[in-house]
Amino acid sequence: MRTELKNYSFLLPLALFILSCGPSQSELDQLKKENQVLQTKIEEVKTELEDCKFGAEKLFEQIRVAYEKEDFMRSKRLFKKIENRHPETKYFTQAKAIYEEIDKIEKRRAEEQRIKEERAEQRRLRALNKLRKKHDDVAGTNWYKNSYFTHYNNRNLTSLYMGHKNNFEWLRLKMSYAGDDWIFFDEAYLSYDGNTIEVEFDKYDHKETDNSGGDVWEWIDVPVSDKIVDFLRRFCQSKNAKMRLSGKYTKTRTLTWNERQGIKDVLNGFDALNEE
Repeated sequence: MRTELKNYSFLLPLALFILSCGPSQSELDQLKKENQVLQTKIEEVKTELEDCKFGAEKLFEQIRVAYEKEDFMRSKRLFKKIENRHPETKYFTQAKAIYEEIDKIEKRRAEEQRIKEERAEQRRLRALNKLRKKHDDVAGTNWYKNSYFTHYNNRNLTSLYMGHKNNFEWLRLKMSYAGDDWIFFDEAYLSYDGNTIEVEFDKYDHKETDNSGGDVWEWIDVPVSDKIVDFLRRFCQSKNAKMRLSGKYTKTRTLTWNERQGIKDVLNGFDALNEE
């Protein structure tokens, strides 16, 4: 055993000598960093060469694709790159033609939008000018009503009117009965061409009555839901538009042109304020 150990005892000094001759870990790390820097520079040079050889063509192709997709912002942004990097190439000339076309399109669209907004404002003003406006300076509310008649409580009428305050609009519907006998209605309906909708109301909150000189009046003044608004848009177009108040007795009548046109004008004014 001692003889065998003696035979291999020279290996340890040899191994230590070999290790002492190799690079240290710090030297290896430094070589690695230098190699990474070199690779980065090689990639940068390759990119520059690629850009010199194909950059203008690639940029132009990206500009063209963005233009066809109507991504004008990207197309213009890429044009600035080709303008800075490749102003002497044929691709810059072609890109410039696209850039000028985009400028024309954007100017045309801006003018079309301006005209559209101007016309919308004119429609809005026309719609509101058809209505009678009354300002309540205490409540800070503007009230808009039709100009064809005043809806007194002692008339057989149906009308729509609108309130506006703090950029908020709302509609109210008024339906009234006048006669020499009470009908004691607790139900109200609107109907046109076989289409009927019930106007729901609380008879304690929304219904009122009065009388004088042998005449009696019953009426409701109620807020209008979206469902009723949609119905009224079609209702006011029909010559067969009717209202019905029903309770102990029933009163049914066909609306006049003034009533239907008044509802239509208030709806147009409501839409105009909403557009604003």
